[in-house]
Amino acid sequence: MITSNYESIAIPTFRKELKLNVQAISFSKNTFKAFAKANQQPQKLALHYVDSLEIKPEYVLLQFVDRVAITEALNTSKNTGLRSYLENKEDAQMVSSISIAFPENKIRELEKASEVFLVQSPSKKFSLKLKSFNGKYQTLEFAEGVVFAYQTSSFCWKENSKHKLVIADIVNGLEGCPPNTYRKSQKAVQKNDYFKL
Repeated sequence: MITSNYESIAIPTFRKELKLNVQAISFSKNTFKAFAKANQQPQKLALHYVDSLEIKPEYVLLQFVDRVAITEALNTSKNTGLRSYLENKEDAQMVSSISIAFPENKIRELEKASEVFLVQSPSKKFSLKLKSFNGKYQTLEFAEGVVFAYQTSSFCWKENSKHKLVIADIVNGLEGCPPNTYRKSQKAVQKNDYFKL
């Protein structure tokens, strides 16, 4: 389910760039309505939607590609505090894709890029790093666009070999957790049998 408002609780620390899937999509009546609501105060982008015109303005859907890289990053020592918080917050979710409107020239740049990555500055500010086919890079700031919808994913927990809780996977609302992993971290805690030798 795509939603338009959320409460940000914490920002994870990502040392590596994370690969994104980029998809340019034409606005529909509903998506343009969500964009117009997010773009109200102050108005950042002047986009016009006319239902009867064949060519409509576009927005970009950005989605994480590599769940393994994200899971590894969340399990590093840099994110210990965040992970401890998530263990006790069963309804906490992670934003895993966003719908964002950019000026048309920026959407063309995103489409022309051979790869697009989410990168994080030392101050935890996120931006997009675009790699062109000739190997050159450019940066695109989220402030240049308007995020108007997002999708979240849930965490699946397990105990590692040292009996520490770790995030085993990240799944969307329709997916179940893999075998021997659980959405509730408390279910992942194995009870020790002290009578076993």
